[in-house]
Amino acid sequence: MTRAVAAIDVGSNSVQLTMARIEDGRVLIIDRLKNPARLGDAVGPDGYLEPEKVDRLIDTFRAFRRRIDAHDALFRATGTAALRAARDGEAFVERVAAETGIRIERISGAEEGRLVLIGVLHGLPRLREAAPLCIDVGGGSTELVLGRRARVAAVTSLPIGSLVVCRRWLGPDPISRRTVKKARRHLEQRLGARAAAIARLGFSDVVATGGSIQRIVRIALALDGRRPVSVHGHRLDRETLSAVVDRLVRATTAADRRALPGMDPERADTLLGGALILDVLGRILDVRTWTVSMDALRTGLLLDISARGSGTAIPGE
Repeated sequence: MTRAVAAIDVGSNSVQLTMARIEDGRVLIIDRLKNPARLGDAVGPDGYLEPEKVDRLIDTFRAFRRRIDAHDALFRATGTAALRAARDGEAFVERVAAETGIRIERISGAEEGRLVLIGVLHGLPRLREAAPLCIDVGGGSTELVLGRRARVAAVTSLPIGSLVVCRRWLGPDPISRRTVKKARRHLEQRLGARAAAIARLGFSDVVATGGSIQRIVRIALALDGRRPVSVHGHRLDRETLSAVVDRLVRATTAADRRALPGMDPERADTLLGGALILDVLGRILDVRTWTVSMDALRTGLLLDISARGSGTAIPGE
């Protein structure tokens, strides 16, 4: 039996452990743990992480380490936008390492994009010989990764995610249409040039990953009276995305949004931010159809760990 591998993803919305065995190119999940930590919200106005939230996260990493040790797994831990932004991000990394033995890498947007592409191509192998544009919307950042024959051709990382949009531009409930219009203008200004530069390189498909697109599809299907078994590989047209965004805008409070069919209660206060990013990017890039991938950063991490551990070629290099 192959040795287990474990990926720890320290994101702005959540901190997650995914453990698997890689056998004949298949990722066989054997364990998952998740803490909806909202690390992006733990970065205070002064740029430092809130001590109380850090203390609670240490307990999460201890639980992760116990699971990893129980399976004797090879592991890698990565931190993305929230840890890149925190002024005391390195101090946090050192404390986690000292108290749990888990060393978190604060990876760049380019490395995050590489791992996202590895995950996407594993889950959607038909795109290996194509030129997919992968758009990964997180809580603290958005990565646009252009692939060419299973290699990264271009990456742009923008420090704008669902949490950022909600906290910086949408503000507290109730959210008005005027506020949404202003948020759209900010996004168009900040996303436009970078997205257009990627678009000029050309792409064959647009793949969306991350919690926002998954929940948008679930809402769309629920509004249509359908319940998805899995949203992986689902194709979402621009009209349906716009319709879900409009429903989110009309639900002016988190309570209203929680009442929407298919809504994940944990994302009721932030989903509109992620939906606006996708909608604005879709208009800039003239996206007619989005393909949804459930495989992204964590899948890429698992495959990367396995390849390094076995001494085989690293995917995407």
